[in-house]
Amino acid sequence: MHLRKIPEGAAADIPEENFVFGEGKVQGAKLGKSGGNLLVKGAKRFKLYAEGTDLVKIISGTGHFKWKGGETDFSPGDCFEAEAVGEYEVNGSEKFLVVRK
Repeated sequence: MHLRKIPEGAAADIPEENFVFGEGKVQGAKLGKSGGNLLVKGAKRFKLYAEGTDLVKIISGTGHFKWKGGETDFSPGDCFEAEAVGEYEVNGSEKFLVVRK
């Protein structure tokens, strides 16, 4: 169980046009889905849950992750692996990608 920074590029880039966005907002953000992957736009705080492994790429915005094990900062371009962390929050990112494994 961990949330750790991984090398940039370790999270796959999925083109934005591959995502389907719903009409409304989820947790105040526009949420796009492509298979099990997510593209989150415009969230100040977004809660996620990982029993397996999430690879998270910060596309824009600076902020921090918060989870039971602590907090860690991020900047645009940073990639992280969240493995079996349970509930975690992305705070401050204007746009980020979640690749679910």
